[in-house]
Amino acid sequence: MKKFLRPRNLLVFVGLSSFIGFMLFLFFEAYFSGNFRTTQDKIWSTQQVNLTGLREMRASGGTSVRFPDLKRKLSHVKENILIVDGINEFHGYVKGIPSTFFAYPNPHPHWKYHIRRWVFTGTTAVRSDLVIPESEEAKKNGFLYAHLKVGSKFISSDETIDAVVNFFDSLPKDAWVHFHCHYGKGRTSIMLIMYDIFKNAPHVSLNDIVKRQHLLGSEDLLNTVVWRKGSYTKEQLLDRAAFITAFYNFICQRKAGEIQKWSTWKRIAPPR
Repeated sequence: MKKFLRPRNLLVFVGLSSFIGFMLFLFFEAYFSGNFRTTQDKIWSTQQVNLTGLREMRASGGTSVRFPDLKRKLSHVKENILIVDGINEFHGYVKGIPSTFFAYPNPHPHWKYHIRRWVFTGTTAVRSDLVIPESEEAKKNGFLYAHLKVGSKFISSDETIDAVVNFFDSLPKDAWVHFHCHYGKGRTSIMLIMYDIFKNAPHVSLNDIVKRQHLLGSEDLLNTVVWRKGSYTKEQLLDRAAFITAFYNFICQRKAGEIQKWSTWKRIAPPR
C-alpha cells in the first residue's frame, strides 16, 4: 500500500484516470444511447399512479439511435422494431454514428464536437457527403423506420397531428415502437404520451398518463413552471400543456364514435 502511495504512482494513477474520463466524455455518446426508457420498466416511486395498459403498449424512447446499443437493450423483443424518428432537422449517420454526435449542422458547436469530427472524419468541417439517411441505417440494422415531424417547443400543424393519428391507427397490435429525437426528451416525451393517450384514454386519466410517463423518464408535459436556465418559455410550456390536454379530449370523443379526424375536431369543436 505504501509503495502504491508514492507520489510518482499517485501521479500516474491520477493522470490515467483523468485521461480515461476525458475519453469517455468525448466518445461514450458515440456508441451508447441516453435517456432510454421502455413502458416495461419498473417505476420506482411511492406516488400512486394508474398503470392500466402501460405494460401492454410495447414502446420505448430515447436519444438519437445507436443501433447496436438499441439491439442490446431491446434483445428481448422478438418482433420487428419500428424506429419512429422525431428529428426535423438535417441528420443521419456517419460511419454508423448519429450525425447529432458531431453537432451537424450547428454553426457554433462546442469544442468537443470539433475533436469528434476530426477523429472520425479527418476534418472539423461538416461532411454532409458522408451522412447516410437514418432510414437506410435503420434498414441496414434490421429495423423498420418511420418519420413523424412533431414539435415540442412549437405546436405541430393540424395536418401533422392527422398524420400521427393515422400512423397510430396503422400500427399492428403487437408492434414494438421506439420513439426518439435528439436528446430523448421534448419530442420523444410528446410522442410517447400521445401514443399512451391513443392506446389508453379514456380508461386512464390524462394526469395519470403524464405522471407515469414522467416517472419513466419523460418530461412532465403538464408542468408549466419555467426552469432556471431552461430552454422553454412560459408561453411554450402553456401551449404544450394545452395541446396535450386537447389531444386527450379529442381521443376520448373519437373512441366514443364521434369526430375521427383531429383537424375536423379542431375546426368544429375547438378545445376549451
